[in-house]
Amino acid sequence: MTSSDLAEVSTRHSTGRVLLTVVGISVALSALGGMLWGFLAPAQQLLVVAQDRGAALTGESLHRFDALALFSFVALVLGLVLPIGWWQWRSERGPRLFGAVFLGALAGSIVAILVGNGIAALRFPKATDPTVGSIVTVAPSIETPLVLIVQALTASLVILLLAAMNPNDDLQHTDPAPEDFEVDSPPPPSFDSRTAY
Repeated sequence: MTSSDLAEVSTRHSTGRVLLTVVGISVALSALGGMLWGFLAPAQQLLVVAQDRGAALTGESLHRFDALALFSFVALVLGLVLPIGWWQWRSERGPRLFGAVFLGALAGSIVAILVGNGIAALRFPKATDPTVGSIVTVAPSIETPLVLIVQALTASLVILLLAAMNPNDDLQHTDPAPEDFEVDSPPPPSFDSRTAY
């Protein structure tokens, strides 16, 4: 190992710092994804049939699925992009980084749901005392906790694939370029039978 190799090896950070950095940035970006969902998710229109009871208009009940599908897509994209970005932090590759990415994805999904539901509630405020026979707009919301696994599962699979495709046992960067090695080139071939090797 030469002095230039020692200069290239970066020091590893403490586990707490890695966890805080990865989870914090993942949660912040997931909150932005939740805001995006809150602005894109369609509202559902209901016909008021009784006090605090409504019936979905034809085709409007599909918006519940639309909201869930949009959130799942945002979580899938975040689950793909964030681990690839964190994989570039070469000195921290390994189980610590995986754990931090996984926790960041879970926490990020929770924050995205909270932020997205909040934005959607601000976009479509709840109607107070609607009259029977009127049509009201209901804010979209994520009603199932199953979407929490989309981002975390995708992030786990991406880290698994990146680790499996890495040719090095220590998950560090790829092998150096061949010109970095000092190898004597063999002599050119000779067709002279008097030359002994």
